[in-house]
Amino acid sequence: MYPPINSLSSFCTWINQKIIDLTAILLFLMLIFSIIAIFYRYVLTNSITWAEDVLLPCFVWVGMLGISIAFRSKSHINVESVLKLMPHRIVKILSLIVEIMITIFSGYLAFEGMKLTIATKSMPWGMLQLSPSFFYVAFPICFFLITLYGIDAIFTKPSK
Repeated sequence: MYPPINSLSSFCTWINQKIIDLTAILLFLMLIFSIIAIFYRYVLTNSITWAEDVLLPCFVWVGMLGISIAFRSKSHINVESVLKLMPHRIVKILSLIVEIMITIFSGYLAFEGMKLTIATKSMPWGMLQLSPSFFYVAFPICFFLITLYGIDAIFTKPSK
């Protein structure tokens, strides 16, 4: 394995662990804010008006970061029953083609997501008047990570 690819693999592993940590923190914050919002609404009968403005972006971030985590750990869906019927060599070739297609499409989605994020940066949203860019930026970040992980997967030999 060439050193640049090895360092890319190391970087991808490191950043994926940081993404897992960030996702766990966001899930914990969502739990805390949800409990507080429920307590205020049903016990104190006084709803927190900004709870949705905090929970919705967290939900989007957790979902998008979860997609990149699943891609890195190869937890995405495939049709295993069909793959078992094919010769190993064909499966390897098809897997490489799919990996390349996902990487290219993710790069495109990252680019388009960045355009959307920039286009919405001056629009206020919700009670807190935050920019929707705050949670739209999760899309280009997620797909950039998938592109990066895809490049790493294409150039790294799979271990048996």
